[in-house]
Amino acid sequence: MGLFSKKSAICTVCSKETKHKHKPKKEWNMQYPLCADCYMNTMSQYYHGTFKQKCVKCGTEKKITDLWEPRWQWDMEGLLCKSCFDSKEVDFNAKKESCSICGAKMNFFRYNPKSEWKIEGQLCRKCWDLQKEMHR
Repeated sequence: MGLFSKKSAICTVCSKETKHKHKPKKEWNMQYPLCADCYMNTMSQYYHGTFKQKCVKCGTEKKITDLWEPRWQWDMEGLLCKSCFDSKEVDFNAKKESCSICGAKMNFFRYNPKSEWKIEGQLCRKCWDLQKEMHR
């Protein structure tokens, strides 16, 4: 009930009951809480480079040192293999360089579609004006 209460919890990996809960690191992709043994095992695997994780996009399991962290603009959780990272990068650059509707090369001014329009990428002024008229 208080600030320093010692309620017991169940470890999400081994299902043992533990009083001291450990919070896993974000890049481990594990659920909280962990017992001390599971936390130490995972941490040693992670720092020795033997920890394996699946690619978020294609699902291939690789060492965590061979996986890439997605760019913050992509709004993704998890890690990607090199081929998925490269394909996502090409797709992202294509969306950034051309209009999502007409495919025209983007000028200096770019327009972000409204969320209710359900369009990914950016729009040129002409397409943005058309979408605005259609969704009135």
